[in-house]
Amino acid sequence: MSLETLTNALQHIRLPRSQQDRLNLAVGTAAVLGSAILLPAAYRDYRLFKSYGPGGVPNNLLGWMTVRTLFQPFGREMLSTEVYLRRIDAAEGHGRGDDGYLTLSTEQLESRKNDGRPEVGPHVVPQRQLTQIPDEDVMEVRFPVSRGVFMQKLDSRFTSFGLRNHHLVKFQPSNLERHSDALFLADHLPITDLATTMQGEIAHIHSGSDYSLHVVLAPADCKKVIDAGWGQRHAFSGTSAMTFLSLGTLSDIPSEYLLIYAPRNDAEIEIVMEIISAAVKFMTGREDVR
Repeated sequence: MSLETLTNALQHIRLPRSQQDRLNLAVGTAAVLGSAILLPAAYRDYRLFKSYGPGGVPNNLLGWMTVRTLFQPFGREMLSTEVYLRRIDAAEGHGRGDDGYLTLSTEQLESRKNDGRPEVGPHVVPQRQLTQIPDEDVMEVRFPVSRGVFMQKLDSRFTSFGLRNHHLVKFQPSNLERHSDALFLADHLPITDLATTMQGEIAHIHSGSDYSLHVVLAPADCKKVIDAGWGQRHAFSGTSAMTFLSLGTLSDIPSEYLLIYAPRNDAEIEIVMEIISAAVKFMTGREDVR
């Protein structure tokens, strides 16, 4: 390139003439660089959200934006147990004090400790685990003629439990998940304050997803489960987030609302079913669980 050509090219470059021009140039450059960095990260976060499947909020772009912009700031830590000690000491509820309803042995409760907790997704809703997902050989696929769909072993045990205990519980679509059936308090049983808060819902499985569960347990059982590494609270548990975000149309989630990690073998399915049984005893106030 000749000197004359270079000189002519430089003469046609428009340089910032004022402080405002320089500011506009800086903002534009920052926007371009920021987009190059943030857009790929946002896309990965959206793909992760989509991978959870249906659960409470729409599993689409609108649902993701709602969770990230409106819901996320209301999330709280999920592993401390001081709240349950306070409730036990204050004799709140009907959770049988320090005993609770779980009848699991120490060995059963601590069966997950060596593996550590699974990683749980960063989005407050839906709450799903990302690691320690059950292996395929844990899942027993069946083809019931009446339903014509796949049924997993845990689903089958859950359904059998509910039907066997029809004097205490009933099945209906979960108020919180909306895409799966849950165990609810039977219509003829008296409603406690906690059951009213949960609109009667006791437990549901995230079928077709990670096979984790949400259950409502007695304060003492919540502490046992969290300490043993079998579960954690929901990020909204014990907060006023649900009432605020729904403009009063939904009740808040109590501190006793826990995520139970997915079972990975037959022995862990037995543990999960015992946790569900303890939840039914707590919410119904009855011991005659079959």
